[in-house]
Amino acid sequence: MRLAQIDHAIDVCEKHLREFALQGTEIEVYLTGFLLVFICAVFEEHIEGLVNARVSKSEDVALAAFARSATNQLFRSILTSEIAGLLGRFGDTHKHQFRDAMKGNERAETFFNNLVQNRHGTAHKAGSDLTFSEVVQFYSEGHVVLDAITTVLA
Repeated sequence: MRLAQIDHAIDVCEKHLREFALQGTEIEVYLTGFLLVFICAVFEEHIEGLVNARVSKSEDVALAAFARSATNQLFRSILTSEIAGLLGRFGDTHKHQFRDAMKGNERAETFFNNLVQNRHGTAHKAGSDLTFSEVVQFYSEGHVVLDAITTVLA
């Protein structure tokens, strides 16, 4: 599932890099770092939204509120191993469905996790070795992980 906010940010960044011939410059490095952090933030919001939508199906309003609150406490990383753990809190079936979906999408899972790991380095000043085009490629293929989460929580 591609996300409009991310697609728009990529389009804007690509336009500036192309129009002002900024490929290979320090500006590209900064835009790449921004994009890494932004993509992961949008992914995290989207995943939390999917979880919140799922728990809102409960007729027990207090239980749903508790689950939403607990998600914010439990969900600290969006690496696929952590996502599997979060989904496992809905029951082992959810965790196994997610892991099974990833079995046919190892490349997408790797790209998704590369975005998350490089975001961490960027956010903590260690930086990233990824180029702008690699970040775009990783997003273009890695967003499949979101499809699996959506399916599992449906």
